[in-house]
Formats: sequence, C-alpha cells, structure tokens
Amino acid sequence: LGALAFFRALAQGERPDLGEKVVVVGGGNTAMDAARAAWRLTGRPVTVVYRRSRAEMPAHPEEVEELLREGNELVELATPLRIARRGGKVAALWCLRNRLGEPGPDGRPKPEPIPGTEFRIPCDSVIVAVGQRPEVRFFDGTGLVLHPDGRLAVDPETGETNLYRVWAGGDAVRGPATVIEAVADGRRAALAILKKLGLALPELPVPAAPQELRVLKVRKARKVMPFGPETLPVRLRRGFRPVERVLSPKAAQKEAERCLQCRTLCDKCVEVCPNRANVAYLVPTGTWRVPQVAVKDGALRVVGEEELRITQARQILHLDDLCNDCGNCATFCVHEGKPYQDKPRLYFHEETWRAEERNAFLLARGVLHRREDGEEARIGQEGEILVFEDPYLRVKLDRELRARELALKKPFLGTRSLRAAWEMALLLRGLRESLPHLWEVSGGGA
Repeated sequence: LGALAFFRALAQGERPDLGEKVVVVGGGNTAMDAARAAWRLTGRPVTVVYRRSRAEMPAHPEEVEELLREGNELVELATPLRIARRGGKVAALWCLRNRLGEPGPDGRPKPEPIPGTEFRIPCDSVIVAVGQRPEVRFFDGTGLVLHPDGRLAVDPETGETNLYRVWAGGDAVRGPATVIEAVADGRRAALAILKKLGLALPELPVPAAPQELRVLKVRKARKVMPFGPETLPVRLRRGFRPVERVLSPKAAQKEAERCLQCRTLCDKCVEVCPNRANVAYLVPTGTWRVPQVAVKDGALRVVGEEELRITQARQILHLDDLCNDCGNCATFCVHEGKPYQDKPRLYFHEETWRAEERNAFLLARGVLHRREDGEEARIGQEGEILVFEDPYLRVKLDRELRARELALKKPFLGTRSLRAAWEMALLLRGLRESLPHLWEVSGGGA
C-alpha cells in the first residue's frame, strides 16, 4: 500500500483494514505520518524500517521523537528485500542489514548491504513511504525542462520555468520539503508575475528607530525557549484528534515576542565570525533608475533603464583578509546565504585583490576599486561629485546619486548597465560614514 493512497483513504473517511502488525518503509516525514496514523487505526505498535541510521533520517527530529513516544519501533540500517505472502496475504517483510559507507552526493553516507544478514519482520500489511514524486506527466510534449531526478528546473530567483508564463514551486521544484517552503515559493512566483505585468507591489518599509535597534540587540543576546504548543498525552491519542493543542492568547503573545526581527536587524554573521571579518555599515534607502547604455553611430546613447531598490539601510561588508573560511556565517545565516561569498568582499592588499576575479573590492586613498569577471572599475570623490570609471565609461554622480555626466572612453558591443556605478557609490558612502576606521586605514582621511 502506498502512503499517499493510505492518506487519501483516511481523508475520505475510510478506515483501511491493516491487520494487527504494520510495517512502514521509509525515513521521511511521510513515513512518520503513515506510521503514526496506522498506530491510531490498529492500536498496536507499528514498525518503521529505514536503510540508514536515525541520525540520517530526513524526517524532522520532533516527528521521530513523537513516533517513538507513542510506542512504535524504528528498525535502522535495514533494506527491504521482498514481501512474503501466505494464502494471498502479506505475512512478513524480509530485510537485509546495512552498514554506513562513504558519503553520497547528498552528503549522507551510503547504506552498504551486509551479505548473509537477512531477517524477517512478521506483518499483516506494508505501507511504502519512499520515492514520492510530483505528477508532471501532463507536461509531456511541452518542452518543460526537468532535472535528472524529475524535479522541475526553474529560475532560482523567480520560480519561472522555461515555458512561457509558467512558474513552479514546492515539492515539484525542491523535492520533499515543507508547506512553509511551498508557500514561500508561491509568494516568490506571485511577486515575479506581478513584476512581469508591470504591477509590482510597492514596498512599505517601516524604519526602526535607534532605540528599537538597541532593544533588538539586547533581545538577541538572550535565549528564550519556545512556549509550546502543548501536546496531547499519548493515552489520549487514539483516533485522529489534533495532537498539538492551540496556544492560549498569553502563550501565543509570548511566543511571538521571541521573534528577533531579522529583517530589521540581523547581524548574525557579524556575531558568529571568530575573526570579526563581517562588519555592518549603513547606506541610504531608496529607489534609483539606473541607465542602460549602448554605442550608436560612434556615440553613447541611453537605451533603457533598470531599477535599483535598497530597502534595508543596514548592510554587511566582508573583510576577506581576516577570513579563515570557517563557514560559520553560512551555517548560521537565517537567510540561507553565504556572507563570506555573497557580501561585498573588501581587501586591504592590492596583490590579494588582483588575484580575485569577482566581487572583490579594494579601498585605497579614498578610491574604491572593484574587480568583477576580471574587469576593473573605480569610484572616487572629486569635490561634491562622485566619478565612476571602468574600461569603457566615465560617469559623474551628484550627492543624490543622479547622473550628471555620461562619457564614452572606448566603444563596446551590445548594451551595458551602469548598476555597478550606483552600487559602488553606495558602498563608498557607507565605508566613509559608517566605518571611519577602515576609511582612515586606507588613507581616505589624508
């Protein structure tokens, strides 16, 4: 019996006859749900068979703990071989013992069978909860691009597929995941669709007052344990009453107060870096229309524009010369990023800066230099004007980051965006105003 068919029957009010002894094959959340539901139907302990150890189970730890609290059994390091039948009915599941081998592509050790270790688990039914995949056959013939494992290939930023006006998310894209992640994918796709239609929702930022930031910093230094929810005692879990009880209004309020408001003030990568290689700085928030230019008839022409939007004033700078690649900032990043790679990487020495090909910055005598895809650019202050230069263009920006002059240095093919000029201007201002010690060390105060 497949786990999804079992769940469908339960949802339709049916109560399948599973017999007294049930075995569930699998180690994910689906297997945990199937085993706990079968326990409610039979009133007898259910056996879960998983080919790796408990430490490698993809199921959430709390789901495994509740499974065992209810008196069910977990058989680890066992691979199902065949089902034995008697009189046309299931009589037993034959399995083979495993040992853990070398890590596979997903980082988990591969289960290796141990010859001669077959064993038999008597049972009346077997529920299979492995290898579930979304049904995508209705896309056959459309040209939809799939990954080798059957997941839909999408743009990681928007969720858009290669088909016109088709977006995707959830398990069909991620593989087995959570409802929360599927909802987030839906929101991401909705915003991308609105933007495609020219109907992007306006941001409504609520800037935090300085005193609020101080309160948040204190709150982040304190550990407050979750308040619940409370769960039903095991003796009351027969039937399908909800196991998790609803929080009381007071408990719900206390639970909400645990939120650290990472959107307002995160700094987690600053806190966990042992070498203080991640530092926070402030930039102006706002929206700028950045020109896109091309060379036509030997002259520079503005042929379009793109939007640069900064909604968070507090940003992170990575001081690469201080980094030992420990990975702490990536491990603890609440935004699933890798700050030591993703954030602007500032270097103190020109030789180490020149050895980098992308996302590399050097601050020297008040001038900010950048290397991206092997191409160098620079921006510095000339009176009240910021002057940006790359191999092809020279751009002058005023204090409000409005373009005052665009000049062609060398012809180029295609279209070039001036986004780098605005990004470097914001970073230079942040360094000068928020990190004066770095500014002085670089000779910017001379």
